[in-house]
Amino acid sequence: MLCENCHQNPVAVHMQQIINGEKTELHLCQECASQIEMPISFDNFFQGFMDAFFVPVSKDTQEKSKAQAIRCQCGISFSDFKKTGRLGCSACYDTFRTELSAILKNMQGSNMHQGKFPQKSGQTLLHKRKIEQLRADLAKAIEKEEYEDAAKFRDEIREMEQQTM
Repeated sequence: MLCENCHQNPVAVHMQQIINGEKTELHLCQECASQIEMPISFDNFFQGFMDAFFVPVSKDTQEKSKAQAIRCQCGISFSDFKKTGRLGCSACYDTFRTELSAILKNMQGSNMHQGKFPQKSGQTLLHKRKIEQLRADLAKAIEKEEYEDAAKFRDEIREMEQQTM
């Protein structure tokens, strides 16, 4: 397939644009594609995407600026990550844990990967996870001194543990 612009070189770039539900496609060679000025770069797109999903953990402006000023051992700051969408090293996940947690929760609805289960042992695993969640809920209820809720969680845990025996 030849470039739609110069009609000489083979196509290297396929561009697709949808505006108001109308789709247009361009098939260009590398030279012609490099001459076209793109209205949105990947970095600009990702920055907008991050801004839409980023909910600051702290309400205080000073705390927000402190979170932005924190740098990982590799030298990247959280504002650098927001601009590029790339972390510098594996330590970045620990350094920016609270900020990343907020973003992931907003994007995916949860911070915990659910995954798939094998058919035979899947029910057992789900059952164990449910009991673990109930125990965590029980601990929170006791901590908040909500003893009626704690009793409900305790009873539900006992019932589920008897089912596994």
